[in-house]
Amino acid sequence: MNTDKLVEYLENVEKKLMDRFDNKEKLLLLSRELIRVSGETISLCHRGKESEAKEKFHKAIEKAKEIQKIVSDYPELLYGDVGVSFQELAEADIVLSFYFNLDVMLPNELGIPDTYFIDGIADAIGEMRRAILEFLRKDKKEDAEKTMEKMDILYESIWKLEYPKSLVPGLRQKIDALRRIVEETRHDLFLATI
Repeated sequence: MNTDKLVEYLENVEKKLMDRFDNKEKLLLLSRELIRVSGETISLCHRGKESEAKEKFHKAIEKAKEIQKIVSDYPELLYGDVGVSFQELAEADIVLSFYFNLDVMLPNELGIPDTYFIDGIADAIGEMRRAILEFLRKDKKEDAEKTMEKMDILYESIWKLEYPKSLVPGLRQKIDALRRIVEETRHDLFLATI
């Protein structure tokens, strides 16, 4: 066997592997930043701070674009925190559009895979519960009822994707949790209106 060819290959592949490793580390940092900025967007939405929430969301989109550039070169790195960051971006997008009556950006506009966007929708339904409870606390029953209608519509639509469970990994567990959240919210709304 001529080992020269294998030795040459191993010498050449080292740079490629180091680039991949460096980009993986960069992706982890960017993903954590995107998760943080998306969470801040959602928090600002709940507090009614529209301009600040929009500003944070634009920062989140910029982070997502940086992630997308790396993932386009290293698609095998799209897992773990990277996927979670895309899911958080989708959730922030939906919550922002919900609170301030804006057009929602769909996955192709955000540049993220459908599965992460669907998970983001599921998480946004949970945020709607938080909004409903806040509306009830402020005695805004009509706003709470309208939000409950939207929550029901989204839950019924996302529920259809539960089977087979391989369509959107992890969605089945989220839907089980959402079922309880929707029922508890409906009960809270009922108690507030009697």
